[in-house]
Amino acid sequence: MEKTTEEKARAKLLKLGRKNKWNRAVAVPLLFFVMSFFHIRNYCHNNGKRFAVMLGTFFLFAVYSSFSFPAFITEDTGMDYELKNTDTQNISLAEEKEPDMAGLELLEDEDVLEQSDYNSTSHGYALVDKYDASDILQASEAIVSENADAEKTGEDGSVTEDDNAEQEEFRSDDWRLVLINKQNSIPDDYTFQLGTIKGKMQCDKRILEDLLAMLEAAEEDGVNLTICSPYRDLEYQQMLFNRKIERYMKRGMSYMEAYQLSSQAVTVPGASEHQIGLALDIVCNDYMSLDEGFGDTKAGKWLATNSCRFGFILRYPEGKENITGIEYEPWHFRYVGRAAATVIMEQGISLEEFWEEYVEDVSID
Repeated sequence: MEKTTEEKARAKLLKLGRKNKWNRAVAVPLLFFVMSFFHIRNYCHNNGKRFAVMLGTFFLFAVYSSFSFPAFITEDTGMDYELKNTDTQNISLAEEKEPDMAGLELLEDEDVLEQSDYNSTSHGYALVDKYDASDILQASEAIVSENADAEKTGEDGSVTEDDNAEQEEFRSDDWRLVLINKQNSIPDDYTFQLGTIKGKMQCDKRILEDLLAMLEAAEEDGVNLTICSPYRDLEYQQMLFNRKIERYMKRGMSYMEAYQLSSQAVTVPGASEHQIGLALDIVCNDYMSLDEGFGDTKAGKWLATNSCRFGFILRYPEGKENITGIEYEPWHFRYVGRAAATVIMEQGISLEEFWEEYVEDVSID
């Protein structure tokens, strides 16, 4: 078999080195460099396709970088840009605006809806509608009658277990305990039926009895509650979220800054408890604003203390923002059932913490 060029070169250098010690001193370094050359050549030859891809990638990157901003050429010194193309002499850069730091407070729903071009009705009622407990309770007999079958019987007609019964364990498949937040969107297979609060205002049918009982108890204690935002559909939640982003961007924020701040005040569409009818915004007739001040009112304090007796919890408590991902909202109440609500409120924990400590995961992979 004919020897390769590499083998011939190696043989000649070895033969040269055997003659005497002076030849050996020359042959050994030559042998090292010659063998290195052949190894490098063979490696490049065997990996030609890989190097071609790398070279092509580098070429495309260089071309893209060169033409990203063709109208501008940087000078050798300084940071300013000068227009060099005669076709772009009329181009001017938009003025950069610093965010209005004094106006970075979280916008409430009413702030967004004031200038909203969204349809003024949703689910058949005006978005700004608010119903006092007294008005709701006047129609409560009709409401209970309308929803009695759904509350007391299952879809197959069998009697459901009492939602208010004592529980020794809490299961992840309990509809009352479904965890909806930024990390847990509404499950694709989650289903529920809507029941009437008043007019066309609705919530999950299964919570109506406890909701009415809470409104009645508050009235007996001289507190007149007002419900202003129960069930929302995806379209309305999307509008509310997008409008807040838009309003923040008009204050000089980037999209990502506006998105981050909006998500602290409005849950991302598809991850809102309002969309499953278990959450309600509650205020009172002498304080109608959805802000932290409601927590200092008589109604806010009554709800924080007594809502758990009827299965509701203050969903986003103060001091738990790093866990819930939502600012303190003393007006936002979520139904979880009386047993769970009692544990959550007595322990002073959030629903996320309750899940971690008390809820048994019964999901099936």
